[in-house]
Amino acid sequence: MAHGQAPDRWSDLATAGEVGAGSAFEDQEVVARRDDAATACWYHATGALEVFQPGSDGRSYLARLLLAPNVICLKECIAGEERYLQTVRALEHATLIRIERERALALLMANPALTLRTLVEVSRAFCGAARLEANRLHATEGLLANVVLAYCEACGEPWDGVVRMRVKRTQADLAECIGANERSVNRILASWKAQGLVDKRDARLLVLDAARLAERVEDGSRALLHRGDA
Repeated sequence: MAHGQAPDRWSDLATAGEVGAGSAFEDQEVVARRDDAATACWYHATGALEVFQPGSDGRSYLARLLLAPNVICLKECIAGEERYLQTVRALEHATLIRIERERALALLMANPALTLRTLVEVSRAFCGAARLEANRLHATEGLLANVVLAYCEACGEPWDGVVRMRVKRTQADLAECIGANERSVNRILASWKAQGLVDKRDARLLVLDAARLAERVEDGSRALLHRGDA
């Protein structure tokens, strides 16, 4: 951001040192927990995040994977919510800057270009969430395929001719992501392994044939992954 130029992105403010110092979060470390007091938002500078949403049946499920840069929990600050509505935790590792509610609102009021950019980003996120809403009615296999492919896109790496997730996720973790029971996930993974779609090495999932696995996503929607531009 040039001297004297009004910021239109939170990354501009972070680069200028106007929102504080970053903190490192490691894999599955909670950044914001549902029902905790909503006193701040965070600028998500690097890495990836998991967002978990409570379902109507009381189970949580993976609502989004966020790739930096984003501003998270801002909706609660703007809307005056007393509690966070979702749980956000780091995927692999991430760097975030905590911004107190009053400071975030003051920055938005003082910078119209930043406010417009933030509105665009929030709208993009909500459009993606709307596309995913119908997916909750899909079969367990389709939900699991969507989650596995999104994880591999967010934190996958080439490995011996296939794609390997850099993070370890158990069957119980994957079951939590889709709000299903572990037995169902075990059965699906065993079937996929027999078909040559996935495998596992050192507790890390391998995707052997992403194209065929994508065919299991019922409507082709891959909106689980959100690439930020904040």
